[in-house]
Amino acid sequence: MKQKNKNQKTVLIPHVSSFMKLLGIDYGDKRIGIAVSDETMTFAFPRVVLQNTKTVFEEIKKICGDENIAKIVVGMPTSFSGGKSAQAEKTEKFGKALEAFLGIPVGYENEIFTTKIGRDDASAAALILQSYLDKIRK
Repeated sequence: MKQKNKNQKTVLIPHVSSFMKLLGIDYGDKRIGIAVSDETMTFAFPRVVLQNTKTVFEEIKKICGDENIAKIVVGMPTSFSGGKSAQAEKTEKFGKALEAFLGIPVGYENEIFTTKIGRDDASAAALILQSYLDKIRK
């Protein structure tokens, strides 16, 4: 998008969300649910369930490249007491390692009840991502 300032110089203003999507992750010790937003960052769609193996970062990297991912949102398990569980620590460690591996920013979204509501891990990832998308649009 071009915009002219008062000196009539053309200033390019990038529209970050034009062709970028977000990736949602429901992290688990055995399986990792993956969801992807649409290009307008309005809707989240379940994509795939990956096995949590040594190659999972490479698999996520391929999805990020194919889908032009700008940011990753990982579901963070939150206890009712507000304390940090062992699973939350594993999830945070995974998110930091993924960000370092991919060079794509990773954020976290409360995932309370998403696994129970979602039909599978990819659906849970879509619920996590949709919750994040709804917050950033407000």
